[in-house]
Amino acid sequence: MSCLICAGRAETIDCMEGWEERFCSQCGRYRMSQALVLTLMDQGQIFDTGQMRRWLEAQRCAVPVPFIDAHQALLAQ
Repeated sequence: MSCLICAGRAETIDCMEGWEERFCSQCGRYRMSQALVLTLMDQGQIFDTGQMRRWLEAQRCAVPVPFIDAHQALLAQ
């Protein structure tokens, strides 16, 4: 499977319904809402990879597996 942030190779991890969880060697482990994934695909948008990686790293100070939904995606920009 591919990383939802950088499109590199990533491991898919089973998680709760409504979420996608990935482990990417470059981006780390994170969860992203399926609604956000569909929105990004529908609009043809992608993340600023460097900025999102920095945001995820900062979030890992508070939680081991950061989650990204539309609200968090806007904060990371």
